Amino acid sequence: MGENLSISRARYVAYTSMLTALVYVMTCIAIPMPKPLGVWHMGDVASFVASILFGPKIGAFACGVGAMLFDVWNPLYQSAFIQWAPATIFIRGVMGFIIGYMRDKITSNHRLSEVISMALSHVWKNFAYFFYDYMLFGPVAYLDLVTFFPLSVIDIIVSLPLIAGIRKALKIEYVVR
Repeated sequence: MGENLSISRARYVAYTSMLTALVYVMTCIAIPMPKPLGVWHMGDVASFVASILFGPKIGAFACGVGAMLFDVWNPLYQSAFIQWAPATIFIRGVMGFIIGYMRDKITSNHRLSEVISMALSHVWKNFAYFFYDYMLFGPVAYLDLVTFFPLSVIDIIVSLPLIAGIRKALKIEYVVR
């Protein structure tokens, strides 16, 4: 836990577990696409919430493990996406870390910093999945680049008012600093 946390170990574990489950459930809200596109889902919105409000460590774990659990097994599609599990835990774990780490680097404007962190994390995620899909499926993976970036913009647009509403309800900037 090394960073200056003002929460107990039990809360840290509880937050991590709760957010991992949230990312999993939100990823299960999905529409399957033809290979190599995998699924379009709401898991990235939960990933943004987890990483921005709870920081890089909780964000990395929740994003990586929560999304990977979907790939391994999900209620509607069983293990149809298991071939993505090894990549997902790494790609989305790094994505969550990037968001949480960069969330407040622009000290003069935290909101701008958060938007930039979400955008950079999705550039990482989209290109990483493209390369993984290219290894699995060949040139058809270029479809990833056409569809992933517009979805990333939608995810960011949906996440901003949601995070603002959570902050307003909790009356805090970040749950874990």
